[in-house]
Amino acid sequence: MFEYVILVIFKSYEYYPEIFSNNYFDNILGANISNGFIVPSVAVLIAVFNLGFWWIIFIILGFACIEELFLHLDIYQHFWWKTIYTSIGLLINFYLGKWIWRLIQNHLDWFQLRFSILYFTNVAIQGTLTFYLAALFELFIFNVNWFEDPIRGHFAFITLYFFIDSIIYSLLVVKRVHWFWQALFIFSLFCINYWFYHIGILKLSNSWVLGLIFGIQVIELFILKYMNKLLLQVPSQ
Repeated sequence: MFEYVILVIFKSYEYYPEIFSNNYFDNILGANISNGFIVPSVAVLIAVFNLGFWWIIFIILGFACIEELFLHLDIYQHFWWKTIYTSIGLLINFYLGKWIWRLIQNHLDWFQLRFSILYFTNVAIQGTLTFYLAALFELFIFNVNWFEDPIRGHFAFITLYFFIDSIIYSLLVVKRVHWFWQALFIFSLFCINYWFYHIGILKLSNSWVLGLIFGIQVIELFILKYMNKLLLQVPSQ
């Protein structure tokens, strides 16, 4: 959510890995690898092994050096962002991760905690999967004209979409709502996607992509149901 605000909405920085022909896909790829994989993985390592303050400072210094190197190599650019902001953000992120890990160990019976885990998991999985489908295969794009760059508008819209639909996904799963209401929700998403397609907001490379999106949304529901089952099996310490 923080990245959505500073990166997509307020254009804090840009990556230039030169993988895709479209510069904004390149930017999101860099952010996805850094903030979608590397930083969360390190946060989990710090939490699970309960690394102390000086280890955390050492790791943050490593990230800061890499960021400065990327700036020097011209594969990354700041606009109003600064490396010190990254360092402060990582410090908060890593201690937040340690706090959440303690909650997971002791309070998985809390509805709010399991809802939050499934919510952010759903946002991350949907966001990552649809990014690669759009960037690698150019299967679809949401054309909303929110920004001069249509790809930036696509990411602003589709991420907001995931923020909203993940609320209902997570509630249905955590509350273990009857399968009929789960099926109705998935069908409603299909109808919404079809409506977006009908009015020209959702651009598809082929009409079968609508079915692919529907299939992904069904699979996502089962992933969350399985995750919730695993969470319920974790014994409190």
